[in-house]
Amino acid sequence: MEPLVAQVNSDSRATEEYFDFLLNKTTIKESEDQPSVIVGDGRIGSMLLDFGSRRKFEDVTVTQGELIPADHPGPVYVCTPAPALADVVASCPEEKKEDLVFLSDGQLEPLFMRNGLFGNTQAALWMTVMRRGGKPVDGLANENLVTTVSGKWSGALGMRLNHGGLACRELSQRDARRSILERLVFVSAYNLVGAVHGGITLGEVASKHADEVDAMCRELASFIRYTLSVSLFAGVDERLASYAHHLEFLPTSITDFPFRNGYFYKYSKMAGTRVNPAGIKVDVPDTTPIHTEYLLFARDEGIITQELLDSV
Repeated sequence: MEPLVAQVNSDSRATEEYFDFLLNKTTIKESEDQPSVIVGDGRIGSMLLDFGSRRKFEDVTVTQGELIPADHPGPVYVCTPAPALADVVASCPEEKKEDLVFLSDGQLEPLFMRNGLFGNTQAALWMTVMRRGGKPVDGLANENLVTTVSGKWSGALGMRLNHGGLACRELSQRDARRSILERLVFVSAYNLVGAVHGGITLGEVASKHADEVDAMCRELASFIRYTLSVSLFAGVDERLASYAHHLEFLPTSITDFPFRNGYFYKYSKMAGTRVNPAGIKVDVPDTTPIHTEYLLFARDEGIITQELLDSV
């Protein structure tokens, strides 16, 4: 496979590849679990390493910032927080970039576009590991909320998770994108509502503040529909509530802001009166007013800073 082209302004193939990715026109060969590179030694990285060792694989582990080996034939599982991904991509040899498998929560598409990564394997992990080395807990609260993956190494990741007793569904790129964006809605809405109510658990958000979080989930899902032209499946609020109840013990907090809540808020910052080229004033509405209201309340209560809001 030829390396993807990063410079859209000088070569139209990058744009064509990205639209092939969005329209599900790419062809993916079947892959199997095998010795792999694992970037990051946190909860998810340690879990994948353990699952691989059960199959007698000698995986290669690297920490953030270390050079990814260019001659390793298998997938490269990127198990770092989203803010570290740019450094990981930078430390990846060009010939291995198509083997990167992204497991982080959040809206990663802008990062992919900046780096010419169109069609990489990406997963939405509907599961959790409470501590490094702990037993993973599957998120099987709803048949439609199962860990999903799409891309070159989807078969390999699915086999490894299945061997560890976790469910994983291989999907087309279009449907996998829906799952990834639904996960974005979940981590953004539930953590924000939970944070403004004192950092309560997911279960408490779902049981005590259902009306608030359901309204925010619907609002963010609507934003995704009209901004990215991706419609999430009906019943998103009920589905996410069932997941929150299933993993009711998890605490909430606002993290990885630019890749989660910040992705929605940067559009909210465009609201206000604008003057178009014809000199006519146009009132631009806030695309996610409920979400914005909660963020500003969190700022006023000292939960987040104005500097964080200004960072997107």
